[in-house]
Amino acid sequence: MKGSTMIDFKKDKNIEPTNENLRIFLGNSFSAYKLLVDKLPDFEAVLEWRFYKDGGWLMKVTRKKKTLFWGEAKDGYFTIGLHFNERSRQGVLDLDIADELKQIFATAMTNGGKLTTLKIDIYSERDLPDVYQLIEYKKKAK
Repeated sequence: MKGSTMIDFKKDKNIEPTNENLRIFLGNSFSAYKLLVDKLPDFEAVLEWRFYKDGGWLMKVTRKKKTLFWGEAKDGYFTIGLHFNERSRQGVLDLDIADELKQIFATAMTNGGKLTTLKIDIYSERDLPDVYQLIEYKKKAK
């Protein structure tokens, strides 16, 4: 148990993802989460937490009307998911990001034939440079 099992963002709508709760739940990865959130204005992006009956509290990050990525707090880390369409798929593979991420993305199945999702588990600040590149690319992709 890295964070705190007393906090259940999956089931309890009343336990909101405040910084205080996230600090407890994310543990050491909270500093990476905070850096990412603080960097969002550089991408002209806005973060919004919403509770979904089927998924609990999820973070949606948008720029204008475009969704850049979704995020979810896990016990001791957080996950983001970026969806890319067929036109932008090759561009992801051309980015200067970790080979491991490229391999995961290259073998990922499309969701219903339209989108391919790249999920990234973020444990520390070391994970963020690749995330920033992907967000910047997603921001510009059509």
